[in-house]
Amino acid sequence: MVRSQAAIPDGIKRSIAGGRYSEAADALRNLARSEPSVAVLVALADMSFQLGDLTEAKENALEAVTTDPRAHAARVMLGRVRTALDERDAALADFRAALELAPPWKAPSGGGPIAVPAHQALHNLEQLIYLEQADNLAPGTLLPAPAGVREMAQRKLNQMLDDTSREIPTIPLGGQYGRTIANPPLVLRDEAPPAVCLNRRDDWSDVAHTFKGEGKGIACVDHLLTPQALAQLQRFCLRSTVWRRAYPPGYIGANPESGFFSPLLLQIAAELRQAIPELLDGHHLNYWWSFVCQHQRPGIDIHADHSDVSLNFWITPDQANLAPGSGGLDMWDVAAPDDWTFDDYNSGARDIRAFLRQEGARQTSFAYAENRGLLFKGTIFHQTAPCRFADGFENRRRNVTMLFRRTRS
Repeated sequence: MVRSQAAIPDGIKRSIAGGRYSEAADALRNLARSEPSVAVLVALADMSFQLGDLTEAKENALEAVTTDPRAHAARVMLGRVRTALDERDAALADFRAALELAPPWKAPSGGGPIAVPAHQALHNLEQLIYLEQADNLAPGTLLPAPAGVREMAQRKLNQMLDDTSREIPTIPLGGQYGRTIANPPLVLRDEAPPAVCLNRRDDWSDVAHTFKGEGKGIACVDHLLTPQALAQLQRFCLRSTVWRRAYPPGYIGANPESGFFSPLLLQIAAELRQAIPELLDGHHLNYWWSFVCQHQRPGIDIHADHSDVSLNFWITPDQANLAPGSGGLDMWDVAAPDDWTFDDYNSGARDIRAFLRQEGARQTSFAYAENRGLLFKGTIFHQTAPCRFADGFENRRRNVTMLFRRTRS
């Protein structure tokens, strides 16, 4: 039985941060034999997972959850491993359990104001109003604020965000109205997925050929999802209050830990692996998320993914894009060097641009299109292209990203 409360030693943390996963895993195995704490088991499960050893990852994640069923990190780790193993029902149950253990919307105690970036506050306000209207709920059911208060809050938040030359301010939200906007009630749009999620096509081999050949690690796929799957995913994104992570440039993220999980998402990934065995045989779904951009603010800056193959696809209707031919993804024909750490290629924009200039990298822009997907080698550098979408909650630019990694066992 696990009795130790041992934390992860700093030396092992440095190995993990430096991307030396095998080194970290060996050290964690030794530590697990002498001091098998939940933290150690979760870290070992994570290292095994990153190395593609799903069997060892599941063993350690299960032991951690069995030892402490209320350990949030352990439950999330087990959900990710079960997703990779295509144990979809069990994975979804784990993510639901993790939400109950540590809901991202839990407000701090004391009843005081909550500091929230202005773009997060506007998004939450707009979504609560949208949900009341879409579900024919009486005004005030989700957001107990009079119409005049709502209109004034929208106007003030829009004024804060209109000047794109200024950094987005963080504002204190207090009282019943403000705290509801800062921490909306959890709503998850739950639907059974359609029988088929990917559009049937006979050119998947051509997609793989492009990726491996002239595309240099990039392939564009239009009409990715069936109309039924696309509509369901749009409903899920519009009607689920899972958008809990605000990023300074002005976009907001959702991930499995915040509720961005559904049978539909996992089925899309499973069908894609079956459709393109030339690319994804021997790979598993490692992680996924969605971003929503707003107020003509920049999207994700230049970076690379921690994946072997990434899928990025867009779901907002084309009519919302006020600059057709733009608003998609800018990509370069150079990948991150093998010795770069995650922080190097994910958050070091200045060094990345200097590296690309040194390498003489060439940029290609892929225009935004509803239901268009880009499959690419994850370590290729890319960024959100400048975009201009119409005002209104439904018109925000939304993308979904899925990361696939090689499986070792």
